[in-house]
Amino acid sequence: MEFLKNQIRFHFLYNGIPFTEHNYTVTQTETANTLTTVYTFCDGLRITNIAKKHGDAYEWVNMLENISDKPTPILSELWDTCVTLSLPHEEPIPRSAYKPGFSDITTVYTPRGSYWDDYDFATRADNFNMFDVGYSGHLSPGKEKRYSAACGLSSSFDCAPFFNVHKNGMGYIFAVGWSGQWNCHLSRTEDELTVKAKIEDTHFRLMPGESFRTSSFVLLPYICSVTDSQNQWRRLVKEHYSLLGQNGRDTEAPLCAGIWGGMRSCAVLDRLDTICKNNLPYEYVWIDAGWYGDTTPPTPDEFDCEWRFHTGDWRVSPCIHPNGLKDVADTVHASGRKFLLWFEPERAISGTPITMEHPEYFIFPEDENDNNLLLNLGNPGAWNYCFETLSHLIEKLGVDCYRQDFNTYTLPYWRKNDTEDRKGITEILHINGLYRLWDALLDRFPNLLIDNCAGGGRRIDIETLRRSVPLWRTDYQCSANFPAEGLQCHNLSFSSWIPYSGTGSGRIYDTYRIRSAYSPAMMTGYSFSEGDAFCQNEEQISWLKDRLTEYLEVRPYFSEDYYPLTECSNRNDIWCAMQFHRPSLGDGVLLVFSRENSPYRTAVFKLAGLEENAGYVFTDADGGSFSADASAIMQNGLSLTIEQQRTAKIYFYHKI
Repeated sequence: MEFLKNQIRFHFLYNGIPFTEHNYTVTQTETANTLTTVYTFCDGLRITNIAKKHGDAYEWVNMLENISDKPTPILSELWDTCVTLSLPHEEPIPRSAYKPGFSDITTVYTPRGSYWDDYDFATRADNFNMFDVGYSGHLSPGKEKRYSAACGLSSSFDCAPFFNVHKNGMGYIFAVGWSGQWNCHLSRTEDELTVKAKIEDTHFRLMPGESFRTSSFVLLPYICSVTDSQNQWRRLVKEHYSLLGQNGRDTEAPLCAGIWGGMRSCAVLDRLDTICKNNLPYEYVWIDAGWYGDTTPPTPDEFDCEWRFHTGDWRVSPCIHPNGLKDVADTVHASGRKFLLWFEPERAISGTPITMEHPEYFIFPEDENDNNLLLNLGNPGAWNYCFETLSHLIEKLGVDCYRQDFNTYTLPYWRKNDTEDRKGITEILHINGLYRLWDALLDRFPNLLIDNCAGGGRRIDIETLRRSVPLWRTDYQCSANFPAEGLQCHNLSFSSWIPYSGTGSGRIYDTYRIRSAYSPAMMTGYSFSEGDAFCQNEEQISWLKDRLTEYLEVRPYFSEDYYPLTECSNRNDIWCAMQFHRPSLGDGVLLVFSRENSPYRTAVFKLAGLEENAGYVFTDADGGSFSADASAIMQNGLSLTIEQQRTAKIYFYHKI
C-alpha cells in the first residue's frame, strides 16, 4: 500500500489556482486492502479518494462533495489520475538514418475502438512512421501522446480506454474507468512515465449538498513480456472485475439462440419447440429488439425498419406478442433455459408516450429534424422512471439477462445541456446514473446478468466490465453473411484485453464460419429471422447439435491464458491461429484457420505456457491425435498441416 500512501493521485485548478495552493486538511484510514484519503477544503469542498489493492494491481476513484450551503468555486482541468511511474532509462532518439530497434524503445499498446469492421479492438504499435522519427507506438523522452473517447462513448472509433506501456521487459497496464468522454495523456522523461486521465473539458462548481464520482483508474505494474503481462491483466479482470462466477451468477458467458424480437410469438414458439425437441444445448434464448411499442407491427428481422420508430415505448406490442411475451418467457424457463431480453432505455423517439408525458426527463438534440431524445439519467425523476420500468419487466417476464443497447452519440446532448459554470456536469451525472442503475438492478435481482451492447462494442471499459459482459462486442456481424475472417480477427484482438466477450455466428450452416465465431460467449443466428427457415432437415439439426456440443467443450478455455500465434489481419491468403492455455490443469486448445486463398498447406507455431520437458497429447476435434515434446514445441514450434483451404481446425491438448 506504500505506493498509494505516498502520492496525491489527482490534480485540478480550484478557482484558477492549483488546488495544492489552497488550504485543506487530509485524513487517511486503512482497512484490509483499502486506503481512504479525505481532502477537506475550508469552503466545503470534500474529495474522497478510495484506493484498493488487488494482488499486484491498484485502483482508485475520487468522490466529490459539497458539504456547505453555498456553491463551491470553479473546479477546472480536473485530472482524476495524475501519477509518475519509473521506467528503464531511455535516451531521446537522435536524428539519424539509423533508428532504434523495436525491442529497445518504450512502446504504447492500446486497442482500437469499434468501427464495426475486422479490426475492432486490434492492438498494434510497431508501424514505422518516418515523419514521427520512429515508430507510431513509441513514446520517446520529451514526447507526449494523447488519447480520447469519441462522441461520448468510451470505446468508439479510434481508441478504447486500455493501455500497456512497455520497456525492456517491464511496464504498466492501466485502464481509465469512465463510460463517457475520457481523456488520457502520456509523457515520459528519460527515466519516468507520467500518466494523466480525466473526463474531458470539466469546468464546474458543485451545488450545496451535491456529490458524485468521477473517472476511476486501474494500474497493473509488471515485470515480464508483453504477452505475459496481458495474461496477468486477463486474470485480474476475470477475478476482480467480472460478474461471472460471483454472487450466484453464471460461471461462464452464455450460449444463446438468437431470435428477432419483432418475430410473431407463434413463430418464436415454433423455434423453441425445435430447440427443445432436438435437445439443442442452448443455455439462453435471446429476444432482440423490435418487440416493443403499443402499435408496432411484426417485422421479419432488423432490416425492416418500422420498429425503430417506437424506441422508448416499453410496452410489449400486442400486434407481435398477444400474450405480452409471457408465454415465450414461460416456455423458455420450462425448458430449463434462461431468458435474455433487449432494451435501449437511454434513447427515445420523439412522440412516444413518455416523451409526451415527461419531456423534462429528456435532452433534445440541436437538430430539430432529429427525433432521437436522450433520457437524462442525471435527472432523479428520469432515473426512477427508468429503474421502475425495467424492474417491472424483468420481474414480470423473469428476465435472466438484461441486454442494454445504446445507439446515440451522447456528447452533443450533454454539452448542449451544460451551463457556463457547469461544464461536464450533465455527462458526469448521466454516467453516475448509469452505474447506479446497473448496480441497483444487480442488487434487486441477485442472479441477473447484464449484457452491454452500446451499438456493438462502443462502451467497453473497466467500469462497464465490472457490471456487465459485452455479449455482442461489435455490430460487424449484424448482416447474415458477414466474412468469417472478421470473427477470427476479433478473437485475436478482444482476447488480449477481455476474458469474457461474445459474438454471433451469422445464419449460414457452415463449420468454418461457426468455428470462427467460437468465443467466450456466442449467439447463433440460425433461428433469428422469420424470413429464414430454422433447422429444416435432419442434416442441419445434426450438424448444429454437434457444433454446439463442440463449442461448449471449447468454451472454458477462452477465459484462460491467451497466446496469439499470428498477427491480426483480414487477408484471405494467410493462416490465423491462437492458443488458449489452462495452467491449473496443464491443458488447452488451438484454433487454426487456413483461409480461402492461402497457398500454404503447413505452418509452424511456437506455443507458450507448456511445462518444459513434459509430453503433450494433441487431439484433432475432427479425429486423430499425436504427441509432442514441450521443449521442442516451444523452441522449434509445432508443425500443423491442413490440406484444404478455407478450413477451421481445433486441437485440444493435455499434458501426459
